Amino acid sequence: MKITFEGKDIAELFKEMESLLAEFNPTRQAPVTAPVEKPVAKPVEDLGDTPVFTSSVNPFPVEKPKRERTQKQLENDERRRAAAQAKKASGKPFFKKAEPDLDKYPTPPPPKTAAGMSPDEIVKMRTTTIEDLQSAYANGHQAEVFELLSRFGNGAKSFRELPPEAFAPIREAIDLGALT
Repeated sequence: MKITFEGKDIAELFKEMESLLAEFNPTRQAPVTAPVEKPVAKPVEDLGDTPVFTSSVNPFPVEKPKRERTQKQLENDERRRAAAQAKKASGKPFFKKAEPDLDKYPTPPPPKTAAGMSPDEIVKMRTTTIEDLQSAYANGHQAEVFELLSRFGNGAKSFRELPPEAFAPIREAIDLGALT
């Protein structure tokens, strides 16, 4: 059996269904349909970007029983309040920031620059650095080589694009184990 209903909207379809059911079940009377009143939305305060679920009616109001606090808990609360007020009144900060003891640590040596080197040393350092980078690239350390080139060579993609002053920090990084 197949029954089809026609209507302009869902309300008309429901009316047709109810009338059909009332015809087959004579003991059941068709309910009187009154226009359904929609709840009026109350204006909500602007709470920014926080999601808020507002419901005009709470269908199941639940009252939670309040827990009784014991006398000992109340005394502890009072002691904590008194201690906090005493600390606040003393003017001392709650937390002290630990200052590092700089005398313990030696000052690091200044980074190598090409300005303090002779031209022969610069050429030697440049050739050894390029050889080390090429051998590392050939041995599968491509990511490390590109990292050194981009970090110290202002985004250079090859050895030819490196400025002369970039070889000193790259050499120092290699000496410290950047390619291992």
